[in-house]
Amino acid sequence: MTASFTLPKVKTIDDFLANPFDLQKFKKVRGQSNSGGVSKKTYFLKPDVVGMYYGFFMFKCSCGYIGQIPNTNIHMENGLEIITYKPLGKYRDSYIDPTETLIQVFARFNDKDLPELAFIGLDTTIIKQKLGDKFLRKDNCFIYTKNQNALTLKIKGKTIEWLKYTRLNMSLTTFNIPSGLLNDKN
Repeated sequence: MTASFTLPKVKTIDDFLANPFDLQKFKKVRGQSNSGGVSKKTYFLKPDVVGMYYGFFMFKCSCGYIGQIPNTNIHMENGLEIITYKPLGKYRDSYIDPTETLIQVFARFNDKDLPELAFIGLDTTIIKQKLGDKFLRKDNCFIYTKNQNALTLKIKGKTIEWLKYTRLNMSLTTFNIPSGLLNDKN
């Protein structure tokens, strides 16, 4: 199996930013994880329902790979972290929650069950070919953004070191990029 990131031909970068992957499908495939409430960042999207921000981490089989071919397994406790907004309704205590909203994904490696986000270890030339060259650049990061959604790719040398996908409560410009999008802290 040689799964690697491929942006489907029918999907534009704007479509990708609006819906990068199926969160519920991923959670069903992966199974349980450690989880708990997380603090809201000032730039996070806040859905119009009463709820809370919830973090998922240390997924079962929490291992991944770097580069294009998943031929090695890298194990990291904090290699993949997902933050959602969970309404305080019927599914508030459920792991599988069709009402939750994806807020942020932070990845230090490519996850075999998330080939849509397999950017880590790729050369910046490949990224530009696949996603285009219309992005903001700050602090060694490429930031692809559209309609309050942002994909931050941290560059080390000429390769992607980590990524952060975030749903925001604002549109980004070169002048208002939150520092939280530019560092590897969640």
